Amino acid sequence: MKYRSVDQIGTEHQGHRVTIRRKLPEGGYSDVVGVAEHVDDASITVRNRKGEKIEIDRSEIAAARVIEALPLANPQNPAPG
Repeated sequence: MKYRSVDQIGTEHQGHRVTIRRKLPEGGYSDVVGVAEHVDDASITVRNRKGEKIEIDRSEIAAARVIEALPLANPQNPAPG
């Protein structure tokens, strides 16, 4: 799926899984995937699967959207115990 130059992440998406393509200062792009922990008009903070918090300034965003949650590791036994 191609990215469009659009930022689709709003405050209502806090707590959702997102993907963000950001422009790098040295040129090129970098993708960040994780849970949007904080969303406001100036920036989005994402926690990636390594547990790192990444703050992305809105001016750096080339494209952003909400994506589906990760599937369960074992769908036959979704709850522990």
